Amino acid sequence: MLKANVYRASILLLALILISLNLRPALTSVAPVIQSIVEDLSLSQANAGLITTIPVLLMGLLAPLAPRLAARWSQESVLKGAMAVLTVALLLRHFSQHSFALLLLSAVLAGTAIAIAGPLMSGFIKQHFARHMGFAIAIYSVSITIGAALAVALTLPIISTFGGEWHYGLSSWGWLALATFLLLIIFLPKSTSPKLDKSILKKLPLHSFKAWLLTGFFAAQAGVFYALATWMVAHFEHVGFSISRASIMASVFMGSGILGALIMPLIAARTAKRSLLIAAVTFITTLLILAITWLPQFNPLVLVSILGVTTSGTFALALALPVLETDTPHEASQLSSMMSSFGYIIGGVTPALVGIGKDITGSYEWSFTFLAALSFCMVVIALFLPNVSKNHAT
Repeated sequence: MLKANVYRASILLLALILISLNLRPALTSVAPVIQSIVEDLSLSQANAGLITTIPVLLMGLLAPLAPRLAARWSQESVLKGAMAVLTVALLLRHFSQHSFALLLLSAVLAGTAIAIAGPLMSGFIKQHFARHMGFAIAIYSVSITIGAALAVALTLPIISTFGGEWHYGLSSWGWLALATFLLLIIFLPKSTSPKLDKSILKKLPLHSFKAWLLTGFFAAQAGVFYALATWMVAHFEHVGFSISRASIMASVFMGSGILGALIMPLIAARTAKRSLLIAAVTFITTLLILAITWLPQFNPLVLVSILGVTTSGTFALALALPVLETDTPHEASQLSSMMSSFGYIIGGVTPALVGIGKDITGSYEWSFTFLAALSFCMVVIALFLPNVSKNHAT
């Protein structure tokens, strides 16, 4: 019995890590090659921004479907299906070198897969890691951050290895999704989650002021995170950095975020002053965005390292809040669905807005200043968040 329980726990942990690793490469792998895509396909900056904007918007529009699909086929089955769709989406990018339409189709499919998988992970953690939620949330957020960082750091080396074409780098992440799908099919139990009461599915917490605060916070952090992930390389290129050095800046930004993603959920799960913690972290993020915008040559490696910690820490906190602020897996999935639905729709347009700002002004300074203002909105929202109650501390 003990051996069986250890095996089951190991499989669930492996599933948590693998699925989480796949939730960001479809978006962050675009950053190192976005200028090449613009040039090869003769796109405007705004059109190029759609490659990441479309998936993020779909992550919002389709998020409410996740609990409904899980109610019919179980969390595990739906997660397997999402990984299958993500595999197709990413491998399709191999054929998109001369077709913006195929690139957009891959963005639609990837966004659909991530939209379904993302909200279910909150319920997955709440159900299977109820006694170790702080640990599971940290693993979840760190795995997402590692996946995002690897996509930024390795896309260019992969391109160099396989012929120097950007479509090789983008499609290579499909193999990670395929490996995850196969492992889930082979090892993850067909169903370990109970059927949901369908009456629960109609009850998004739209009446809750706290839920709307969390949704607003999620929207702002999504906009800041995805805009930085999409345009940081291009920004540093624009101010005179070489493509390799600009890519290093983005890689450091993503890589240093692992520390923030690891420690912030653990701290948040144990503090009764969560709102002050969030406000402090987001205020530091605001100052750092202004620094890399207007003083890009001033210790950029140090600045982007700290920015990676604070931004990914904020991102991890946003992922953690549906788990920490609810009592059941169903409630966690519902709050996560609401935050994802409204948050990603609002936040998803931000990368495109940055691209439009670049087209209008000819530089990224004012677009990135807008991101700093959006980050400061999170400071204000955080100050209105209630502090954690005792029954939610872990």
